[in-house]
Amino acid sequence: MTSDPQRRRPFRSRPSRRQLLTGALSGAGVLGAGFVTSSGTDILAEVGRNDHLRSVTVAFTSGTTREGVGAEAGLELQPDYRVMPGIEDPGPKQRQREFLDRCSSWLSRLPEQRRDLATSALLDLWVLTDSLPATVASWAQPWRYIWPRDAAFAAVALARVGLIDLAWNHLLHLQSLQSSDGSFAARFTPDSGEAPDARPSQFDALGLLLWGVSEVHASSTRAEGAAGGTVDLEAMAPMLRRSSARLFHRTERGTALPPVSSDYWEVSESQVTLGTAGPTLLGLQALVDLAEHTDGLWAHIDGGVEALGDSCAAYEATFARTFIANGLQRYPTSGGLDSAVAYLPAAGAGLGLDASTLDHVWDRLSQPAGGIKPGHGWIFDQTSWTPSTSLMGLGFARIGARVQAEGILDWLGEYRTQAGSFPEKVSAEGAALSVAPLSWTASNVIIGLDELHPR
Repeated sequence: MTSDPQRRRPFRSRPSRRQLLTGALSGAGVLGAGFVTSSGTDILAEVGRNDHLRSVTVAFTSGTTREGVGAEAGLELQPDYRVMPGIEDPGPKQRQREFLDRCSSWLSRLPEQRRDLATSALLDLWVLTDSLPATVASWAQPWRYIWPRDAAFAAVALARVGLIDLAWNHLLHLQSLQSSDGSFAARFTPDSGEAPDARPSQFDALGLLLWGVSEVHASSTRAEGAAGGTVDLEAMAPMLRRSSARLFHRTERGTALPPVSSDYWEVSESQVTLGTAGPTLLGLQALVDLAEHTDGLWAHIDGGVEALGDSCAAYEATFARTFIANGLQRYPTSGGLDSAVAYLPAAGAGLGLDASTLDHVWDRLSQPAGGIKPGHGWIFDQTSWTPSTSLMGLGFARIGARVQAEGILDWLGEYRTQAGSFPEKVSAEGAALSVAPLSWTASNVIIGLDELHPR
């Protein structure tokens, strides 16, 4: 599916010098002082070596086993398949067909030229979801975990294509893994539901899962009794209560930034990051939205439903005078630009964010192959990271910047592996690297396509 790297043309957005609210976006900055390795994190060791493509896709190799597939074995796969030929057990092939059949109505409303890309994303999501309690990040062992962050985007994507029942079951599973104090482990094993190590809790899980609940509920409301299923918010009462209490407590009802936590960079920090503060805003906004559809869930909050709105407004002001006033950098006043800014438009956060803001971030983070890196402080290599690139594409799509969004989708489609999967990274020379597929990238593609082509 890939073409000659020399023929590729990287996506470039138009330049802009407009400012965002009270602060000019600043691309200057250095690696943040809080950027240090964690005892439970090997990301710096990973990026410091010459990477390779661990798999061109993941596919079922028996009725119960799925494995990463290498380039040679990938040639045996039929187009649009994540099941190796010759398997006697018809189960995986039948489940894949049923999954795509349930997505057929969504696929049919996309332009014909986008259906191949959409099918790749759907199959990537399917093979990392099938028969599991929630979607895993990928299948190679360091990624074979349920990250609340990735799972939230996967649930939203599943709901967007009509699989509301499946999306809701995944969120209910995440609810069952939440600690009594409202926190989530950084990641969970899909079979036991246990944390695989002592990696600290990551605060962004709260906001992103609340956003996921709100989005899946909205999809259910739009479907109005369609075959995809419905959402009973009362069933999510434990998560809503625990998460809202924790958000209120740790942000002092919106008057303070959330606690320091590692984010999608998966490294220890000494300052709160945009990748944590942004999702916190999304979570508070989601609570305000969900409060319009629920009764009796907010008695544990002093002030009830009204306090939700007040705290959300207070946090928007806190976020504005810190991150926005200083150019939406990785840290409140330093660190350079970060692709986490795309969380905000991708989730419909408002705040006056427009295409010029994302254009500026894109131009500053662009890499030789045509995608972007996670942030200005990501100085280890020149690879394009598809989670950051696709999240930016989703952000463009949700604010109506079709040219930029379509350009990013074109780029993602061109850099799929030979088996049609989205890799985690693309080298400066245009080679797929690391693992394929990656569920977060696939989810962003699906949600982005749905934003560009709504029902």
